[in-house]
Amino acid sequence: MNTKFAGFLGAAAVMTMLAGCTAYDRTKDLVTEPVVKDVKKGMTRAQVQQIAGKPSSEVTMIHAKGTCQTYILGQRNGKAETYFVALDDAGRVMNSGYQTCAEYDTDPQAPKA
Repeated sequence: MNTKFAGFLGAAAVMTMLAGCTAYDRTKDLVTEPVVKDVKKGMTRAQVQQIAGKPSSEVTMIHAKGTCQTYILGQRNGKAETYFVALDDAGRVMNSGYQTCAEYDTDPQAPKA
């Protein structure tokens, strides 16, 4: 077997295992973190706060209408693991996910890097 090809296969295997770790951790969040497992699109701000508690921060979005709340789920590799909840102008959940509010609230017209 070619040494370069074997190295490539080894690197691919390591990357696959690391990706699996992230997926596993996030699957665990679906069971243990109320903001991840129970907050759904269309819920009100009050319902989110009742389920998930007070967010770590809340900002007015620049490129989308509404506000964005950040929840800190814990630490991963020395960095805070964040989860955002975006609320429309009426205060209802329109989206959520494993990003910061800044990563979510990007200009849709900006060229992709």
